[in-house]
Amino acid sequence: MKRTLFISILLVTTVSACCNLRTKKIMDSAESLLQTKPDSCLTILEAIVPNDLRTREEKARFALLMSAALDKNYIDVVSDTLIKIAADYYSVRKDRHHRMMAYYYQGLILDNAADYTAAIIALEKAEKDALDLEDHLYAGLIHLRKGDIYTKTLNNQAAQSSLMEAINHFKYLDNSDYAAYTELGLAISYINSHNFSKAQQQLESVLAYNNDNLNDYYSLEKAVIMIELDEDLTEAIRLLRSAPQNLFNSQDYCFYALAMESIGKRDSTDKLINNAYSLCMSQPDSVGIDFMYADILHRRGKYAEAYQLTRNAAFVQDSLTRVLLQQSVSNAQRDYYKAESLFLEERAVRLRERNRLGTTTGLLALALLSGLTLSYRKRKEQEIQEQMLNLSVAQSELHQAEQTNASLLGSLFSEKFNHLDRLSADYVRADNDRERLVALKDFKEEIAALRTNDDLFLSLEKDLDRYCDGVMTKLKDQVPVIKGENRKLISLFFAGLPYSTVQLVMNRVSIDSLKTAKSRFRKEIKAANAPDEELFMRLLEMKNSH
Repeated sequence: MKRTLFISILLVTTVSACCNLRTKKIMDSAESLLQTKPDSCLTILEAIVPNDLRTREEKARFALLMSAALDKNYIDVVSDTLIKIAADYYSVRKDRHHRMMAYYYQGLILDNAADYTAAIIALEKAEKDALDLEDHLYAGLIHLRKGDIYTKTLNNQAAQSSLMEAINHFKYLDNSDYAAYTELGLAISYINSHNFSKAQQQLESVLAYNNDNLNDYYSLEKAVIMIELDEDLTEAIRLLRSAPQNLFNSQDYCFYALAMESIGKRDSTDKLINNAYSLCMSQPDSVGIDFMYADILHRRGKYAEAYQLTRNAAFVQDSLTRVLLQQSVSNAQRDYYKAESLFLEERAVRLRERNRLGTTTGLLALALLSGLTLSYRKRKEQEIQEQMLNLSVAQSELHQAEQTNASLLGSLFSEKFNHLDRLSADYVRADNDRERLVALKDFKEEIAALRTNDDLFLSLEKDLDRYCDGVMTKLKDQVPVIKGENRKLISLFFAGLPYSTVQLVMNRVSIDSLKTAKSRFRKEIKAANAPDEELFMRLLEMKNSH
């Protein structure tokens, strides 16, 4: 009986080992085809029976390769359930290559799900391993995806920085297509930020790759620049007509529509706008179309419709600005805590090494070791001072982020006024036009409503507290003399709003009266001997233009 049991156990163990070896070979084969033949890679992985995956390592590797193969075959996944198995497993393993891949594809999937902040964090984890491994392919892909995310959240400066990093890594590869298309993306990013001179220079560098497909993109983006600058619309339309339509995105159709509207082809304009909306993949896409279509309606004299479309788009853009705020704060906090962690770790290592030296030092070697210990301590003290300096720099960046975030909050709060102001200028010129009178009436009612909207001011105060170290709560506790309408006014100053906007919101007679009020706030804060006087003054002294 015992002999039979032993033989059964041995047989099961042998079969299991053979199955594990076969599964490993299959996944080795799939991974070798991932970059060159992703369709074959996916076919191999789909043939694996889930019950054959017995160990955590096999399940994690299968989850990673399947996520990668789906992406390589242009199948967008929005749930991170599968890739999380791989990310959790490799996060505590020394296999840096697969850990890098797991975080990279986790970032891609979170991006597909529009969880942009979490996607950036995952990509930064992948970037650390990519740089350590000197893997220029993945380092370039990581920066390329980060640039795409920053573009989606209207953070053009960060997008351009990431795309330039991607180009630097791609230049190490034999395949120049990666760098070529990333350079095209950088040119488009310059167009988005209205830096047309740099965009034109970047487009010229794209031509150097001598790629027919890129040449078509060159014509397309050159036409966009000409329309933006209102230069030679006939030539711009010719370039757009010659470009293959499969290259057009939603914004390209909008610019094409704008050009056709300028030459009076309204039927073509409406058709192109419909094409643009049909290609929308996300809210940022639709917001961009809404703003451009509002411009077209405005040119047609349909002011009420243009106003309503602009207003709706502005609220969506507000949410995107908040995402940008979160990115700014999380990045500053990340740098601060990283420096603090390094400092504490270095101090702990120093203490452990000092104790180890103390227990192993003998009386006979005391004279020799004393000199070595002094040199060692001096070097370690210098390293700790460098870490403290890094920590100080991170704290400074965090303070700078507070001012940047306050300014962004001001932009968010004043966005509605900017859009209203852009439309109102034309409305006021001709009071005899019925539609303009209706729009003017709506404009005035909107301003009056915003001026008395206490919830709006309360929301601004909460955001200032959240992103600027609790400034409004501290002001209430430490400078109680500032309250009521003065509290609303100082919150607008803290947010860095232009004097012209503050004058409109608070219904003040002149900008000089606002400067007088700001001077009075300075005196009241100093008189209160507030512990956080530096924070109050720093935000109060933010530049307010006319």
